[in-house]
Amino acid sequence: MWHRRTLLTVAAAAAGLGGCAGSPSPTTFEGSTATPIPPPVGADYAFTHLRADGNRIVDGAGTVDDARPVDIAVDGRPAWLLAFPGRGATSYWTVVRADGRATTHRVGDGTSETVASHGRVSTPPLAYAAGGAFGVVDAPADCAEHTHPVVVDGGLLYVATNGDVVVRRDGTSTRLDAAAPADCRPVRIDDDRYALYGGRTTRYRHAALGDTVEGSRLLVVDAARGRIDADVPLDAPTVFEGLSPLAADFDGDGDREVVTTVADAVDGARIRAYAAHGTELATGPVYGPGWRHQLCVAPFGPDGRRELAVVRKPHVDRTLEFYRLDDGDLTVTATHDGYASHTYGSRNVDGGLAADLDGDGRWELLLPASRRRTLAAVRRTERGAERAWALPLGGELVTNVAGVALDDGRLAVGAGTAGRVRIWQG
Repeated sequence: MWHRRTLLTVAAAAAGLGGCAGSPSPTTFEGSTATPIPPPVGADYAFTHLRADGNRIVDGAGTVDDARPVDIAVDGRPAWLLAFPGRGATSYWTVVRADGRATTHRVGDGTSETVASHGRVSTPPLAYAAGGAFGVVDAPADCAEHTHPVVVDGGLLYVATNGDVVVRRDGTSTRLDAAAPADCRPVRIDDDRYALYGGRTTRYRHAALGDTVEGSRLLVVDAARGRIDADVPLDAPTVFEGLSPLAADFDGDGDREVVTTVADAVDGARIRAYAAHGTELATGPVYGPGWRHQLCVAPFGPDGRRELAVVRKPHVDRTLEFYRLDDGDLTVTATHDGYASHTYGSRNVDGGLAADLDGDGRWELLLPASRRRTLAAVRRTERGAERAWALPLGGELVTNVAGVALDDGRLAVGAGTAGRVRIWQG
């Protein structure tokens, strides 16, 4: 069930992921599947949506607003970006091009170097690192085309080409009837439970996310027991418009909620929160036809309260909204105009992240401004929200926005334009 696209053990592997003792030469292993090999036990995984729970946040604190960017030259058009911490103020970035070929690069001391070439990999990618080695998990042969597996204890969980959810653990496969869309991406609620969309349907033909197929059921899968624990259907004409839910402690009660976007052709999209067992908690306001792009839950509030960052109609209105879930109500606390977190028809929905990006103790949301040529840092204030500063991309954004907490507690962020990836390491 595993195929090792690349494992490059660098000359400095004994130094761990830091790899600072020398400049390793790139090595390529071109996708052999003759001997399926799992990543090493204890490997770290990098998602395009940053975390297994789909909440696009980065721990740590940095000063990326003042950082001098480091450019990684890419032979072709980058499409996906994944990040790992190295030793000290060092990071590693796996860049996947639009043609599916991938390389990994070390960034540190104001320079970059290529440390691995992975050949052609499965996309969207799931990367891993362990003991100085880097790889990209290859999808099983029956995995759906526009998703990737997730690693569970003893194996994998993934959406199959026929829409089943497959749990492969310890040599045994369990198939669950889910009718999941081909681009559905499971997100982790806790150690064994995953949330995803099932019940594929074409009753809402907005096609903002790559096709006219959306999910009509919210599923909670227990990977350890190989069963569906919750199955929440939507009545026609509504659908779940998104590739995945988002799992986070939204209201600060210590338990994770599942955040979704519900849409139909008449009312458009609205945010809806569920308890982890599937009970509906609250639904946000509706503003007419169009999509809402949910990004992340973080302590954005000026009082440190958790809020959800959403871009309302990123293709038209380009309005950033902050939501708060409080006593069964889901309300908008602030808005700010001028943000294009997604391009119409793209399956790249990872166009933003949150962190304390300038080291002031407050969290910022980093996302592309309307022309997608700068990344803007937006901060909540007592009066609403404001743009605090921006990072120039030197071109139009074509990848996801990625970030990672470094070994020394600081952080780095990165994004790609045609022909290069730019990294800010504060």
